[in-house]
Amino acid sequence: MAEQEIRVGLIGAGGNVRTRHIPGFQQVEGLEIVAVANRSLESGHAVADQFNIPRVYQSWQELLEDESINAICIGTWPYMHRTLVLAALGKGKHVLT
Repeated sequence: MAEQEIRVGLIGAGGNVRTRHIPGFQQVEGLEIVAVANRSLESGHAVADQFNIPRVYQSWQELLEDESINAICIGTWPYMHRTLVLAALGKGKHVLT
């Protein structure tokens, strides 16, 4: 089986995602963080600018529609995890919560 590049979309980019997940992902060969959807468009742009993430989405629903993304990192408050995991899996994405 051919190796496929991992193209991650971030849903939620709070402190833990910015201090742990993003730096960790940036060290993984063959993985690229390609998009973010945060609580607001403004905060999404701030994270994208800080970490050179090419796309910012207004909502998590829009991010999940991006067929180029094959993995999702969910960094929201826990009350949203079930909803987001099921929606991401429904779109055929791999999920890290």
